[in-house]
Amino acid sequence: MNSKVLLTGNSHAQPRQAEQQLLFDPRFLEQYTGRTLLHDPVSAIVELVANGWDAGATRVDIDWPEVSGNLLRVRDNGEGMTEDQFLRRWLTLSYDRVREQGETVGVVGKPSLPQRHTFGRNGIGRFAAFCFGKEYTVITAAAGKQISYVVKQGIEKPIVLDKQGEVEFAATGTIIEVVQGGQSSLAADTIRAELGKRFLTDPAFEVVVNSERVDFEDIGQRGVETIHVEVEGQPPIRILMIDTERTDRSTKQHGVAWHVNGRLVGKCGWSGNGFDDLVDGRRIEARRYTFIIFADALSSTDAVKADWSGFNEDNSTYQKVREKVLPALRERLLGLAKDRREETTRELRRSNQESLRRMTPLSRQKWNEFVVKAQEECPSLSQPELQSLSGVLAKLEISHSRYSLLHKLHELNPDQLDDLHRILEDWTVDMAKVVLDELRGRLRLVDELRRKTSTTDTLEVQQLQPLFYQGLWIFGPEFETIEFTSNEGMTSVIQKLFDRDIKGSRNRPDFVVLPDGSVGFYAYPKYDDHGAETGVDRLVIVELKKPGVVVGGEQKTQCWKYVKELLTQGLLADCSRIDCYVLGSQIERAESGERKELNDRVRILPLSFDTVLTRAKSRLLKLYDRVKSAPFLRDQNIDAYLDAGDEPANELPLNQPSVAGA
Repeated sequence: MNSKVLLTGNSHAQPRQAEQQLLFDPRFLEQYTGRTLLHDPVSAIVELVANGWDAGATRVDIDWPEVSGNLLRVRDNGEGMTEDQFLRRWLTLSYDRVREQGETVGVVGKPSLPQRHTFGRNGIGRFAAFCFGKEYTVITAAAGKQISYVVKQGIEKPIVLDKQGEVEFAATGTIIEVVQGGQSSLAADTIRAELGKRFLTDPAFEVVVNSERVDFEDIGQRGVETIHVEVEGQPPIRILMIDTERTDRSTKQHGVAWHVNGRLVGKCGWSGNGFDDLVDGRRIEARRYTFIIFADALSSTDAVKADWSGFNEDNSTYQKVREKVLPALRERLLGLAKDRREETTRELRRSNQESLRRMTPLSRQKWNEFVVKAQEECPSLSQPELQSLSGVLAKLEISHSRYSLLHKLHELNPDQLDDLHRILEDWTVDMAKVVLDELRGRLRLVDELRRKTSTTDTLEVQQLQPLFYQGLWIFGPEFETIEFTSNEGMTSVIQKLFDRDIKGSRNRPDFVVLPDGSVGFYAYPKYDDHGAETGVDRLVIVELKKPGVVVGGEQKTQCWKYVKELLTQGLLADCSRIDCYVLGSQIERAESGERKELNDRVRILPLSFDTVLTRAKSRLLKLYDRVKSAPFLRDQNIDAYLDAGDEPANELPLNQPSVAGA
């Protein structure tokens, strides 16, 4: 009595929910397998033969019907299946063959042959017979029993299995039978040619169509090209290039196969034969062409491993043959893909035409040559990747920096390139430039202050004052605003207070040059409710004392005099806040504290240059010490300072402590 098995989707449902089954639309099977497998007889028969290969068969016999309505039979002598194995493989959608059975299979009856790498991965090939009819029969034998099942396309299920019988059977293998339903009008000769293009890579695997073994002669002159390669001291190496003239679903039946004395060495494929960088599964060439290298010259040497799983890489004869053969194949592959590369180049030119118009003829020629070369040397680049690369090159060609960016990228190691990629994911270039430019300016300012505060030259003190105008942020975050400006009006008042024309003051009218230093006034305006200026809201007075002048009470009092003079002249309002900084190499210990006047609206604070630099580094989060080898700091010739260490006090030229009397 026949039994019926339905493919359902809820095998773990509770008993009270048994009637709740996963339903399938009639279109499911075609969407799952792809249209080609169910409607292209060549793809379908290739899959059925590949099933025999994956079963470890040495021979597949095909009875190909000449007219519609006759029986199509595909029979292999592989390992077959038990009933449990058959049910699991046929009833499991997305069957994982690698996990269940492994990536290789032993050749049945040929233990001396190496393990065979299988084609199948997810079991889609079991549906190939549906290309020829709405149902087919599977007869398979293993473990002493032969079972037969009819496989039908269901209405609400992808497939339905009807068991036909079970008998004792000694041999192993599988037969697929289907009544030809008119899907194909191909002649047997055409089927032999198509199978020959894909299954002649291993002489230990025979395919027979209507009692005629498939051979190279079945392919025909159109699908085969013979290449001869001269090798010094060896007979010419003959290579057959087989062109399927159509693109298969995968690369499994394609690649490079080495034959020695009518036997396959290793496996057929692209990987490991020097073409990893030239061909991958995304390329048409990888799924269309096969090269069979007849290298009988290697049989008399120890080139082939004992188990025929590959070659002994250190064998000199093999190396000599390989060094001649593989470059010849590489050149042929590049020639085959020439038309595709030219079309890709034309597309890239169209997409970059605006940039190309701005280039000189020489630049356009260089761009074109680079794009062509990139396709030859890096064929694994996808179309979107090539589009991005060509666009970058076009922009580099018309940029001011040209290709110097590429040189910088070339100097980075892989980890640094990954870091750069992450930075550009988090930051735009414009944002990063704003931040880094500000950081660079502050780091260079700290470096400049460090160098200039260590000199006894009076002019250096004058040059320091403009630096502090840019570096008010050193004194605290409240001075970060860009609205602080040099107040020349206040400067003129103080110059009149001294009643003398001091050398250099006319060259720098924004600060006052004193006999023992300089003083600058940096004001922040106050606004009324209508946005009009009403006076000074905040004033910063920076008085610099040149090395040798000890900052004490007198210098602090002098700052207070400046403030009183400005108050007298009406330049400060009753609400103005004034911060005075008296800077020098040494500070009297007794006068190192802060002085306050005018109800604490005036603060007078003496600081040593070392303390100022320490504050600056701290406000930069210690970045100065971490990036002191940056090119923009190196450009300032500060190697001697950087080599001296991190203790500024030890670098003072006067060999005196920063606080006098310490």
